[in-house]
Amino acid sequence: MPSSSQMLRLLSILYSCVIQARNLLYDLGLFRTYHTPPMVISIGNIEAGGTGKTPFTMKLAEELKERGYTTAILTRGYKGRLSGTLLVSSDHKVKDVGDETLLMARTSTVPVVKSPDRVAGARFAHEQLGAQIVVMDDGFQHRRIYRDLDIVLVAGDVFHDAPLPLGHLREPASSLKRADFIVYTKNAVHPQALSAQLIASGLADPRGNRYDLENLNGKKVLAVCGIAKPQPFFSLLEQLGAHVEKLSFRDHHHYSDRDIDAIKKAALDNDIIVTTQKDMVKLDPALLDGKWHALEVTMHFPQIDTIIREIEHIAENRRIPRQG
Repeated sequence: MPSSSQMLRLLSILYSCVIQARNLLYDLGLFRTYHTPPMVISIGNIEAGGTGKTPFTMKLAEELKERGYTTAILTRGYKGRLSGTLLVSSDHKVKDVGDETLLMARTSTVPVVKSPDRVAGARFAHEQLGAQIVVMDDGFQHRRIYRDLDIVLVAGDVFHDAPLPLGHLREPASSLKRADFIVYTKNAVHPQALSAQLIASGLADPRGNRYDLENLNGKKVLAVCGIAKPQPFFSLLEQLGAHVEKLSFRDHHHYSDRDIDAIKKAALDNDIIVTTQKDMVKLDPALLDGKWHALEVTMHFPQIDTIIREIEHIAENRRIPRQG
């Protein structure tokens, strides 16, 4: 009988074969790819979460809007129970549209479309919102929709990792050859490649009041999160001078009333509770006291013009107009 490690390795090989076979069928044209009216810019990864796709998507979409392009964000709305295609508002609930989707709708000035069917979502964004460019969050594996540009974020050593379930890869590292741009984020570095980093920009309480990051310096902080890779979040707080006690849950964790009570008890000897923006949208403000704050972050990407120039070149060839 094979050991658990041997079983994981076998499953990883089988998973990799299935993924590669699927990609080959798309490459050969045996699986159909659908073109849509707007330009589609895909932001994706090959790792299982934690690369910064959501803040990167917002950053790029905001930049395109500022350059005069009518832009929309397209997302599948992971774990959102509402089916079909819809325009997400800040009044939606996490259970309806998903945590990352609601975060984008509440913090971005670019409209957010939720649609598990990305082809239908892109058409909706064009027909109902007038979007000429769609920035698609988490789209690298969604090959059914044609994309004009594929941007892949890499946050780890993918060339020495293995596909799921043995490792953390959604696709083998060889799939990166499909990417037009690879951007290294978080702890991943490449001396001659594009790189982007999440930086802290402020604190916000559950009612939206904002505070300076200096409020963390020297404070005893209970850091709470339910994200795929919590260590960069903890490290950011430590870099800001906080004395951090760490408490992490699984990615996309749904916080129960019991969880909130347990967190409050754990924070009795701490000055402040800090969570992520993604976690804060899942919490009921009525259950939170004055200790609770979210760490606001933004994607710092000095080389964004490299990608913008390529998008502008494609837009010019497709005769996509700017506003204003």
